[in-house]
Amino acid sequence: MTKTNPPRRSVASVKILCDLGQRLGSGLSSLLTGSSIAPAHLQDPHLEISSDQELQVIHNLVRLHSNVTGLGLLAAQQHHITAYGIWGYALITCPSFRNAVELGLRYLDLRFAFAKITFSETEQLASIYMQADHLPPAVRRFVIERDSAALQVLQQELFGVAMPVRGLEFEFPSPGDSSPYQVLFNCVPKFAAGANRVSFDREILDLPLPKANAASAELVERQLQALLSRRSERGGVSVWIRKKLLANLADAPNLDTIAKENFMTERTLRRRLADEGTTFRGLLAEVRQTMAEELLGSTGLTVSEVSTRLGYASTSAFIHAFQKWHQYSPRQFLDARSKEKQNQ
Repeated sequence: MTKTNPPRRSVASVKILCDLGQRLGSGLSSLLTGSSIAPAHLQDPHLEISSDQELQVIHNLVRLHSNVTGLGLLAAQQHHITAYGIWGYALITCPSFRNAVELGLRYLDLRFAFAKITFSETEQLASIYMQADHLPPAVRRFVIERDSAALQVLQQELFGVAMPVRGLEFEFPSPGDSSPYQVLFNCVPKFAAGANRVSFDREILDLPLPKANAASAELVERQLQALLSRRSERGGVSVWIRKKLLANLADAPNLDTIAKENFMTERTLRRRLADEGTTFRGLLAEVRQTMAEELLGSTGLTVSEVSTRLGYASTSAFIHAFQKWHQYSPRQFLDARSKEKQNQ
């Protein structure tokens, strides 16, 4: 399987990291070591870099200033909403904080985040979780600090005032001095917890944003889609839908479920698939066809068992689909494979 890469990102975040490192006493060349980013590149607002390049700069910053408590918090406080470009402007135009959260997560690849971020609600609280186990251990703490603090900075700039944080938890151990966390979040953090989580009152989600603009919001989201498509090397939404289907064909999610899990409407997802020249039904058939050949040819499963694995309501429905793809039945396919093996 071909390895896919995350979308490229603006060099703006690296410039912020380097500015911080220089204020703390490091030289620019030390901060950029191994990143293939030249000092002149930091002055080009249109330059796009890979996530690995920014991660190298983070490695350097953490190595050079490992003695600074809350280093990621300091970096996040320089990531004002304007630093995110069109992504930040899109949040400003949203009608409510809930819409801003959903849109922000939908286009998370256009942020500078490295953590995997998820969102959940209970009757009283809304929580944003961050996970960084996929990253090198040396940078995990910085990434979680920066991404959680960035959320606090963003919501403060969206509302114009800081909304109260009801819970703040981190998986990493206490740094000893927790005052930088308390000052930024106005909340006493819990360290060595079971998750990285920022929680706030659920009712905040439905508060209107002061600069909401419905007309601009629709226009800006189209621009976000175009930007993500241009930066992405993944091949578009059809690729991650294929992966979603492959993960559980026996009980494959429908388009509406996939859309909700990715904070978009079914209509939006259908439109994006149409822009890529495909449909959900076509992708499902394509994945089933590929897996049918593999399961029949290499697993020893019966036709009925393969039918179940692929999520068909009946064996006859699978046989009909298979004949439509190949102009012969699954049994004929198995017989042909058997003869091939005998002749080898």
